[in-house]
Amino acid sequence: MKHKKGLVATLALCVSLTAGGASVFAFSDIKDDSQKAVVDSLKSKGIVNGVTADLFRPNIALSEPQGIQMIVSAFGLKNENGESSTQNKISPNTWYADAVQAATQNGLSIPVEVDSKNKMTREQFVILLHEGINTTGTYPVTMKYNDIKDENKIGKDAKSAVQNLLNMNIIELDKEGNFRPDQSLTRMEAASMIFNALEFVDRHGNGGSSEPAPTNPGEGQQAIVPEVTTTKVDDKTSKVTLTAEMPHPGYGLKIDDVELEKDGRAIVKYSIIQPDPDMMYPMVITKATAETEIPAGYTAEAQPAGK
Repeated sequence: MKHKKGLVATLALCVSLTAGGASVFAFSDIKDDSQKAVVDSLKSKGIVNGVTADLFRPNIALSEPQGIQMIVSAFGLKNENGESSTQNKISPNTWYADAVQAATQNGLSIPVEVDSKNKMTREQFVILLHEGINTTGTYPVTMKYNDIKDENKIGKDAKSAVQNLLNMNIIELDKEGNFRPDQSLTRMEAASMIFNALEFVDRHGNGGSSEPAPTNPGEGQQAIVPEVTTTKVDDKTSKVTLTAEMPHPGYGLKIDDVELEKDGRAIVKYSIIQPDPDMMYPMVITKATAETEIPAGYTAEAQPAGK
């Protein structure tokens, strides 16, 4: 494992260098001690640099190339053949060409056009960060479905990454419970996410775990609400399909009962099939479906079993 040397040793180094005086790595524009520790740790590993020798500029927006370079450096991704990618429309002479090629070779979702003038959004960075983590192995994650207030603004390709990184305690929502996918992120925010990601990889090296596997994988399922669709089978029968996004392929969806009400509603009772706690599943949000039939003329509604 690339990062198995451990975060503890790195932080110990930072502490020893700051004891009795200013850190030899510290930038003068970072005043918060916890932020100093994060940036010092990453700088000692060659993952981040300042915009000058003395300034990190923590509050300015991260550019696309800067974000890609940080992730490539963090996970040790290499450009094996030393060539520029034909699928990326950038000049091989740009300072970030090698990082773009390394990221592309390792399967990261790099835009066709990467421009230093473009700011990297929170959604873009989280997708790449999630993919970067996955290049190092497969990890056990508590499969909680997080309620995100602005989830409707998150792109389809990013939802899995956001949910998984929240469960891995690598990213967090704001005080209102929003992710803000379209907003650019600051250099300090990106550094903190990278720091948390490396800490996670160090703690669970090679897909192993220094902590027990989650014993309550169904936590948070009150947020899983199936979508209901009804299609006509014939003049007497309609087919009801429940579809729900699950935290990973280990979960399933089943219909337990259908209650026909006098007001014309068909209450479809469903439950979530729990994953095997002894199994490991890929960190990919998947769709689960379940079907049943009801008499024509009824309006289907989904309701958790037991209510």
